[in-house]
Amino acid sequence: MERFETEIYLRYKQIIESQKTCSFICHPGLVPGSPFHRENAQPRRVHMADLLDRYDAFSFDGYGTLYNRGSFVYPGAMEWFKMLRRAGKHLRLVTNAASDVDEVLARDADKRGFDFSTEETISSGSLLRGLVELLRRGERADGNAALNGTTDGTAAKSLDLREVYYIGRETGKNVLAKCGIEAVAMDAEPAEPVVAISSAKDTPETYARAVKILQKPGAILLVLNSDAWAPKIPDENGVTVREPVSGALSERLRRDSACEANAGDGCTTYYLGKPFPQIWKRVKASLPAGSRVLMIGDTLGTDVFGAKVAGFDSALVVGRNVPAAELEADEIALGIRPDYYLIP
Repeated sequence: MERFETEIYLRYKQIIESQKTCSFICHPGLVPGSPFHRENAQPRRVHMADLLDRYDAFSFDGYGTLYNRGSFVYPGAMEWFKMLRRAGKHLRLVTNAASDVDEVLARDADKRGFDFSTEETISSGSLLRGLVELLRRGERADGNAALNGTTDGTAAKSLDLREVYYIGRETGKNVLAKCGIEAVAMDAEPAEPVVAISSAKDTPETYARAVKILQKPGAILLVLNSDAWAPKIPDENGVTVREPVSGALSERLRRDSACEANAGDGCTTYYLGKPFPQIWKRVKASLPAGSRVLMIGDTLGTDVFGAKVAGFDSALVVGRNVPAAELEADEIALGIRPDYYLIP
């Protein structure tokens, strides 16, 4: 794992752990002194069939776990999905993709063979509406740790928030439109100093303009997708290359926003999606009370840690966003370990 990537996920952990008002009871594996504390225990290597009777609900990450760009589907993923559908399990697609609204993300998954309904799809982008409502009312966001990356959870003042400077895929503007927000032209600036990021589609020009906006007093950075790194489709030799994505771009912008105008504090930053609690509240609310839930993903800092914040067990698919050769070092660096390693 790149050092910068480690720093980003450790920052996410620090933000979540500093939120004293979070109502979640964390997974016992995160509680030192607990008889169930599993920080030093070696996760079991399992197949999906080994887990079938242990859980009522299975939540899946999308990109890097089930599929990747285009029509690429990972080996074993479709077999997992069909097995769980046949068994009548509750399934959820829990994704940090903010490239479009949930209905479209569900259709895209269905085109790959994963027939998630819109109701079964919960994306980071869908959380934007709740945050926007808070900011427009000028209300404190403490008690809503999933949305707020600041230390005190205070919106400085109520915002109109009808336009933002946006960097991401064109279809991501549909997420903004759902909240009554328009993306200004790339050579323009919004009426209020607000930048929204959904994917790493910046150019030197758009990056420089985003920094300029974020250095203004009261500036806000909306991180619609908090993933820091993501795997590309394996090449013909089965080698997976990883690349920095929206979370990494957002962290660069956050750091570069510090200037004299804001006393070196930088912009106020709000994070949406995994590992922050708000998305897990949505997942829990969508499932029958008392469901035993397993989160399956490819990333320690978002899928595995996020599941533990929610009180879910977790299974990591190794070799995609966590190279097998780096697994132990990454777990030690982040202080995060799954309950299982899931074998395709």
